[in-house]
Amino acid sequence: MTIDIHFTEQDWQRIEHDWNAWWTGELDRALVVLETYTPIDPAPDWSQLTKFGIDSPIDDLLDNWQRILEATHFHGDSFPKWWPNFGPGTVAAFLGSNVTWTPDTTWFWPLEGINSLKDIQIRYDPQNLWWRRVREVTRRAVERWGSQVLVGMTDLGGNLDILASLRGAQPLLFDLTDDPGTVERLTREITTLWLRYYEELDEITSAAGRGSACWGPVWSPGRGYMLQSDFSYMISPRMFRRFVLPDLEACCAYLDYGFYHLDGKGELIHLDALLGLERLRGIQWQPGDGQPMAEGWLEVIAKIRDSGKRCQVYVTREGALKIKQELGGQGFLMHIVNDPMTPAEAEAFLAAFHAM
Repeated sequence: MTIDIHFTEQDWQRIEHDWNAWWTGELDRALVVLETYTPIDPAPDWSQLTKFGIDSPIDDLLDNWQRILEATHFHGDSFPKWWPNFGPGTVAAFLGSNVTWTPDTTWFWPLEGINSLKDIQIRYDPQNLWWRRVREVTRRAVERWGSQVLVGMTDLGGNLDILASLRGAQPLLFDLTDDPGTVERLTREITTLWLRYYEELDEITSAAGRGSACWGPVWSPGRGYMLQSDFSYMISPRMFRRFVLPDLEACCAYLDYGFYHLDGKGELIHLDALLGLERLRGIQWQPGDGQPMAEGWLEVIAKIRDSGKRCQVYVTREGALKIKQELGGQGFLMHIVNDPMTPAEAEAFLAAFHAM
């Protein structure tokens, strides 16, 4: 099935050229990802795919998202991308966690019948219904849209985040002190399976030949992913280095373009450890609910960029202008959000931004 999308082969060549230059530090400007939308009637469903269970026809889901893609205008350094959104940390579902859905997010619940951490068994199950569903949806999207749309990786999650879903966050916090050896063993077993899940999905998505992407607004010419550990908001730098850093090192050794989702000011205590990861290519700074957006954290994002790593932020037009004025644009990826505009307004903003 063809898709009527506002993006040409020449546009893809430009994306590949400019993003490759950004990765190597040869691009002398910021990347700016900005999308606008033609109104759709009736309105499409933007929900996470878990809402639709595991039995709804896949092409019905893709019909809905094709309407969204065809109504999207890709400005600046944005590109046609769709990723199978089954919620944050779907590996928990692959390992047996029960799944529920709300209008805002997907929840993965602790394993039933688990009385202690040692009861948890980390095993690859090729017949797990959610794992099969993610593969089937991903494969069908690639078959349907080919090289016109980059089909991204589902949100696999981070090792401690996944274990927290299987065990429960509060019990896991006690386990870190009461049974750290078992936590260490399970997190490394999860990392091993994480790499297997990634490789199997990458075999599907890379067939289109458009590079890779995941839930973040980052394009990579090779294997890339937005790594994370939201659970690390609640642990010390010492625990981060013991339980999280080995996972990140293993993933970055496998990936060509590993990025990290630094979520909230409570994770800033781990920034130095992250900057010390040689193969980590960049950091996404997300200040968190109730905090100023990225332009209110100039010292943080300057530290990331000046360390030699790429830095991705979410900003409004005003925020993007402030960052460029104060820090320059090189090394930054700015995704314009919470700032509705028409296609003409988007192009006018980009012209003014790059003319600064």
